[in-house]
Amino acid sequence: FEVPASMLLTADVALRDRTIGRDLSRIEQQQRQRGGASAADRTGFETFALAAVLAVERVQRGAVRGRLRRQDGGVLGGGKVLPQWEVKDELGEKAGGRRWSPLVASLQWPAEEECLIEEGRAEAVTAGAALIAQLVEPVARSAWMRATQRSGVAQATSEEDCGCTAVQALLLAMEAQFGPPPPLDSASGERRWGGRGGGGVALCPLANLAVLPRDAAAAAAAAGAVNARLGRPPDSSGSDGALRCVATRDLPAGALVIAADYREEVEEAEARAGEEERP
Repeated sequence: FEVPASMLLTADVALRDRTIGRDLSRIEQQQRQRGGASAADRTGFETFALAAVLAVERVQRGAVRGRLRRQDGGVLGGGKVLPQWEVKDELGEKAGGRRWSPLVASLQWPAEEECLIEEGRAEAVTAGAALIAQLVEPVARSAWMRATQRSGVAQATSEEDCGCTAVQALLLAMEAQFGPPPPLDSASGERRWGGRGGGGVALCPLANLAVLPRDAAAAAAAAGAVNARLGRPPDSSGSDGALRCVATRDLPAGALVIAADYREEVEEAEARAGEEERP
């Protein structure tokens, strides 16, 4: 398969988002004014921007796809009310009109109990998630108010969910993002997206489904289960594809595609380069 450059979710796309693009532009400008112009700073902002879009899509998708339904049947004995609600899916796939809904649905969102953060990243994730939650809260409030209008229930804001959604989105962006790929014919070649994809990290549809989680990738490679590779299409092909997946051997119809994750190769190469630079 081949993923067109227009399907990449990048920081540039996030900056053009109608709901949070202006706020992200302001944050980017403030980062530059503070001297954050290094490659690492840019990648950090790109990851933050991707996470913000994921969080916005998540809260809007939840509000559009469902309606609140009372679980307890109303006022309990003694005038007490048990404010428990559930989201009932009434619109089904009709709500999938948002551009990034298919991508958001395909990602493996972490459950609340799985939001574990590495000690070295805890401070950055906590600060970043808090800022994302501030960006998301007005969007969540507006979406849920529209979803509950004329439904006979109190106007909901989902404010209590924004913090958790922000943490989940940031962790997911860190895990699911892909850096620019090398060319298909050279793992050590220039890393950039094909077509008009440019540089920078991105969320790439289908690519996240072709690679295994890192804890399972080594076992799959050892068992010889890897049967494809990812890379940039040749410039001479005239394609606007940002990323292409090709089989490394003949595959029967219906075979499960398991691609080697070039992100691990890049990390290993960078680690070796760092060791060589040490005195």
